[in-house]
Amino acid sequence: MSLNTFAAEKRMSIYQALKSGQAPAEGTYDEDRLKEARAKGEPQVGATRYEPHAVVLEFIYPDSRTNATVLEVRVPTPERVVWLPVPAWVVEQIWEGEITGSFAFLSDAELMLSEFSSRLQPEANLSNFGVTAPTRRG
Repeated sequence: MSLNTFAAEKRMSIYQALKSGQAPAEGTYDEDRLKEARAKGEPQVGATRYEPHAVVLEFIYPDSRTNATVLEVRVPTPERVVWLPVPAWVVEQIWEGEITGSFAFLSDAELMLSEFSSRLQPEANLSNFGVTAPTRRG
């Protein structure tokens, strides 16, 4: 199962539970926040954030008289989540939305693959989680 499928299934099952007045059957959340949220009415599906070992699902309880309440449910993942950066060699050959790749000497390609692989290690990959500003490639 892909990470997107995992997150979507968890989001929908928790949403259905919340919508029917039940507590999430899995994951961790703030009980007081859930009580506060329930007083506001029906939940809406919010953002999904990723952490190295969890998916954080947000459920928004809007209230026209006060601020909305956001309930976060942290669901552990079956394996470590990694950020996969777009490799430098891919950006060079994008034509009308189709990614075709690029040519390189074997020695350069092996170096790029090694650098890419090293970015999947826990410490190197951790810096990609959390709030980050958008970047542009030059």
